[in-house]
Amino acid sequence: MANLLIRDLRAIARGFPENLADWPHIPCPTCTRGALLPVPDSFEVEESVTSRSWHGHDEWEPDWIRGGFHCVLTCRKETCDQVRVIGDMTVGWTGRDDVPYERHLTPTMFFPALPLLENRGLCPSEVGERVDAAAKILWLDPNSAANRVRAAVEALMDDQGVIRKKLGRAGRGVRLSLDDRITTFKTALPQHRDAADLLLAVKWIGNVGSHEDVLRIPDVLEGVEFLDHALSLIYDTNHDDMKKRASNVTARQGRPGTLFNEAPS
Repeated sequence: MANLLIRDLRAIARGFPENLADWPHIPCPTCTRGALLPVPDSFEVEESVTSRSWHGHDEWEPDWIRGGFHCVLTCRKETCDQVRVIGDMTVGWTGRDDVPYERHLTPTMFFPALPLLENRGLCPSEVGERVDAAAKILWLDPNSAANRVRAAVEALMDDQGVIRKKLGRAGRGVRLSLDDRITTFKTALPQHRDAADLLLAVKWIGNVGSHEDVLRIPDVLEGVEFLDHALSLIYDTNHDDMKKRASNVTARQGRPGTLFNEAPS
């Protein structure tokens, strides 16, 4: 099943065009279902002082322009909180004769932070809090965000009762790696093997975020998508309920259940 929230976030990660009407769907952090719309009067974009100083250079071109933007976003639901977005502005060559150059806007912070998990309501509190912490810095520092998503997997293992330490040869407690904890989880609860495989991938992405500065926002979103689906597999009881309901319908051969409760004539 497609994760529509991650799809929206990936579109946002590609940046915003200058025309506000063309901005992608931005999920509301208050209701999680509504779309945030830019308030035109609040939108401001400005070239930086340093960028303006380059205009006198003999080889200056419009694609040297750099600056920033900010804007207020509102949900269609009036009861939802406003969101503020700030980011970087660049100018790029389009190759078109009618509009050879256009501005491109890259968000670096949303306040409040945009939601990351479709299954946030299924989260144990510690897991959700660590993902929320990742959401606050995702757009500015994806590597650090990946590390916080990895920490959410540690919290998930805690919630599932997977030990953090075992006795070593000297009788002292030895801390288990997250890799070992996921393996223990997979072995002890074979019904969650698929979820464990997803969590292992999240761990690897988090490891790269901890030790290398190479991750970009889409890389982190992939890990979040894996975690989101794992949460659904582990905590969502609707899957079992749906199987039971389908079995009942099959047993009735499709007839409405109320027919079996009617008094005989």
